[in-house]
Amino acid sequence: MRKALFLFTAAALVAGTALPGSAVARDRSSHAELTANQIADQADARTARIKAELRLTPEQENNWAGFESAMRDVGKNRADREMTLRSDRDKQKGSVDIIEQMRTGADAMTQRAADQKKLADAAQPLFVSLDDQQKQRFTEALVRIGNERGVN
Repeated sequence: MRKALFLFTAAALVAGTALPGSAVARDRSSHAELTANQIADQADARTARIKAELRLTPEQENNWAGFESAMRDVGKNRADREMTLRSDRDKQKGSVDIIEQMRTGADAMTQRAADQKKLADAAQPLFVSLDDQQKQRFTEALVRIGNERGVN
């Protein structure tokens, strides 16, 4: 059952990012689209919120810079992917090359995977320095961020 749910979710994510005529793309276009700077600013605000929630000790602060830098890079990369997606979507108005869309979606997933690994590597020293309550808050914050930003 878990495997079926995973496969369904993966297929939905691919379809949602791959087809400009999909419900996901139509829903995105009905909202005001953020600029690259606004997307990056949101990532910076999320990072600041995490830091405030953690209430780091001076010793833990030493491990914060690497995580903060990785969060900033991931936010910038996300903004760049979003701008590319919009540009590609605008260029293809009316015509859909499903094979190219699949390739573009796969490339975006590869880039997101690399960002996720970079973030995990940067977060590890910070995470191991946290107490149990901070680890719980950190975990909840990262899950919340994942839910807020969706699939990009």
